[in-house]
Amino acid sequence: MDLMGTATVKATLADGTDILAVTVEAGTARQAWRELREEHAMTGLWPFLVDAQAPTVLDRLPRAGEQREQHRGAAEIFARGKAVLPAAQTDPVSSETESASSVAQTTTIGLIAAEYGGVEIPGLLDWDAASGISGLEHTAVLADWRRRFGAELLALTADRIELHVPRPPTEAGSVAALRLEQAGYCAATQTRATGTLWCFQWPIGL
Repeated sequence: MDLMGTATVKATLADGTDILAVTVEAGTARQAWRELREEHAMTGLWPFLVDAQAPTVLDRLPRAGEQREQHRGAAEIFARGKAVLPAAQTDPVSSETESASSVAQTTTIGLIAAEYGGVEIPGLLDWDAASGISGLEHTAVLADWRRRFGAELLALTADRIELHVPRPPTEAGSVAALRLEQAGYCAATQTRATGTLWCFQWPIGL
């Protein structure tokens, strides 16, 4: 099926950038995401799964955005983990290579012009679900993990970011350091970031 041929404009950002969406059958979203990712070289559009039920994150666009003159870099956000998660609590990364996305049953996949990996998308959309972290700060974190581990944006919902990470660390020291970074980024108990699927969820309204 030509997924791109079914894409429709879902929203338009303040700078004129169109956010497209394609509709897929429930249960096929992860495979459709892979197919759309393979077409990135031709389309320049990065796919991301959205909420399984309406309204989706796309229905809330465009966002007003948080206007701040300065945004923290990844290192500053990661440093918060030392106060949140004692090193003794760091668990080894699972050996799993593939997990089910929490929005695997979604029927909507968003598409936006972005570099391969899509890590700048939270910044482009001014994604503000995580209290105290701006969209551009999410992008800084994701870009750092892309550089080191190959992280790619898989899903963006009203309260959740999911990453496909093809090269997660496995050495004990690197795993412990990563756990601190993850805690600094998202200390919520809903976080599950092991193997090749990293999931970060922030409590809505906090």
